Amino acid sequence: MVRFLAQSNYLREVQRTFGGSGHLDVQELLFRTLSVAVPMAVVYVLWRYRLLILHVAGRWAARLLRGRKRRAVENYLVSRGVVIEVCLYSGGVVGRKLCDARVASVAGGKMELQLIGANPTFTALRHLPVICFTRPFAYSGKRVNAFTTLVAHADKRGVVLKELSLLTPVRYRFILRRRHARQRVAREGAVRVKAWSGRKARTFWMFRPELQTVNNPARYDARTRLAVENISAGGMRMFIVNPGGDMPPLEQGAQLILRVSIWNPKTRKYSFFTALGVIRSRFSGRGGAIGLGIQFMAEGEQVKGRYTWHSVHGEIPALARFLADIEE
Repeated sequence: MVRFLAQSNYLREVQRTFGGSGHLDVQELLFRTLSVAVPMAVVYVLWRYRLLILHVAGRWAARLLRGRKRRAVENYLVSRGVVIEVCLYSGGVVGRKLCDARVASVAGGKMELQLIGANPTFTALRHLPVICFTRPFAYSGKRVNAFTTLVAHADKRGVVLKELSLLTPVRYRFILRRRHARQRVAREGAVRVKAWSGRKARTFWMFRPELQTVNNPARYDARTRLAVENISAGGMRMFIVNPGGDMPPLEQGAQLILRVSIWNPKTRKYSFFTALGVIRSRFSGRGGAIGLGIQFMAEGEQVKGRYTWHSVHGEIPALARFLADIEE
């Protein structure tokens, strides 16, 4: 109490010195403090929860305009036990996959999920934006395969995700699942590829390639060769022309070691990348060719005469920089 009085007297003396009245108006001081602190707190809350506020406002408007369609799609997801793939989503870019799940119920603006398989995550998920993919289905003549929303609740045990619920989305839509722009290969030879079975990851450089592109396709007639259609930082699409003979495993999920050489028109030299890819799709091409859609899973680095493999998430950074550079 004595200390407070001493401080108060000191403030009065300061006010007298500068022409003050000598009376300390506590209410005025409190009002001035609140007039600054309250707007700052409001701005912080609006910025901190901007995504949630925008999402709730958009969902309210969608409920008025498209409520019937949204309920029909949600009933379909629940009744059919549709499996959805939940991934982080930021800045229009699909991020790391969180889990596979089924929609157990939709009520009270929340979508409760039944987890099927979850990846370890260190991220605090509450109110983070996510994108969910399903197998395409049609409603009222429109295709649907995805929706974006926010995480309503997440329960974790350490890094293991145990429970997950989402806010119901503003709308359901069709999204072409392609994370990276693909560069079409205009001529054979611009991208050269040598391929080995993924089983040879430790010793592949000691063997001849099991499949490879050629510099002059016209000379190879009916012999087996590779032809690259397009390439991106995350994978490539290529064809096995005239398939036959001893080839590596080519079923979905099989792995291939790929030595990729790309022509750089600026330096007029080839740049090399070594990648471990997994076959995500297999399809038929023209003239009996086998088409392969490959996703890069790891990048190879040669250290002291041996290769070590570094996992990549979505893309090979060095390849992404290279492709961006030659596009400029």
